[in-house]
Amino acid sequence: MFFGKKVTVGLDIGSSMVKVVQLRRVGKGIELEKFAMEPIFAGRDKKAASTDVKQLKIEAAKRAIEIAGISAKYSVSSVSGESIIVRYIQLPDMPENELKNALKWEAEEYIPFRIDEVNLDSVILGKVEGETGKVDVLLVSAKKDLIIEHLNIIREIGLTPQIVDVDSFAFLNCYEMNHSPVATDVVALVNIGAEVTNINIYMNGNSRFSRDISLAGDTITNAIATKMVMDFIKAENMKISVGAPWEQPTQAKPQETDGIIASIRGTVDKITGEEMGYDSQEATAQKIIRNNLQNLLSEISRSIQFFENQAAGRTVQKVILGGGSSKMKNIIPFFSKELGLPVEIIDPLRRITVKDSLIGGVTAAQEHLGVGIGLALRKVVD
Repeated sequence: MFFGKKVTVGLDIGSSMVKVVQLRRVGKGIELEKFAMEPIFAGRDKKAASTDVKQLKIEAAKRAIEIAGISAKYSVSSVSGESIIVRYIQLPDMPENELKNALKWEAEEYIPFRIDEVNLDSVILGKVEGETGKVDVLLVSAKKDLIIEHLNIIREIGLTPQIVDVDSFAFLNCYEMNHSPVATDVVALVNIGAEVTNINIYMNGNSRFSRDISLAGDTITNAIATKMVMDFIKAENMKISVGAPWEQPTQAKPQETDGIIASIRGTVDKITGEEMGYDSQEATAQKIIRNNLQNLLSEISRSIQFFENQAAGRTVQKVILGGGSSKMKNIIPFFSKELGLPVEIIDPLRRITVKDSLIGGVTAAQEHLGVGIGLALRKVVD
């Protein structure tokens, strides 16, 4: 959509970071004109921080807007979470206004909430392949209390909401614009946020499966912090630097000639049930990471299998990762091996130029930009 000359900011309010993105047309291309990313907890231990998260988000957004020098008064933002329900249904082909009315009655069959508790929206994806007189419809519902709280945050930041999207669709928008997939591509998009992972399967130029799950980056960080008795910030840094388990060339251990040392090592092994390695802290962290990543991979695999087993489903060809946890060491080879698919990290700026003064900051934040870029594109791409 294009809304005239209203300058608009793409506002991605995550659960750990707020990202603000302003794009502009430059000739036939698009430029990232203004950008900033600010932590919601600003160096504090997330687990021990204030419970007034709403106010912390408002403050982080205001800081980001000020740092970026953004004067826009309108926003495109998004929501996510397990109270966002996306369904793909088939209905008789009819004029769009009639279809909207019909959905009010049909939606109750597909939405696990009372209709008066949700906001509904829909998009006609096209005619059903192999059938006449039917259309594929994407139906989205969001709990009203979630939307009301989100809009209140936007207004308290000082912005006027223009569009409220869904994170997984914004991420898809960024992918489609920058990676230029062809019609035959079938791609699983996985955006691993702090508290929510968005899974979206792209086929024939549209989303054909979308699901949010609450297994995400903080799940891993909290497990490290709890089991290794350390603060959240240190656990987060360890998660990124230690990364996913991956076979590395084994290094020979120093020869143990001292019988006392060998005896101590053997006793510790029996007590802990694990081999006492020279790099035991890293080994412990990697075991925790592996267990949690495998839980996440199980959900991703289930989603892919569910999609592929549908009547209109096709074989997923590759996986595109994004989000802060996609920065984890070795995540690409680990995911590729476990899923049996090629895996790559989204490039949210492949077809977008970056203002010279922003290059350093944007390069460091690139994995976080998928949703924010996708939101900002809503106002510059017709």
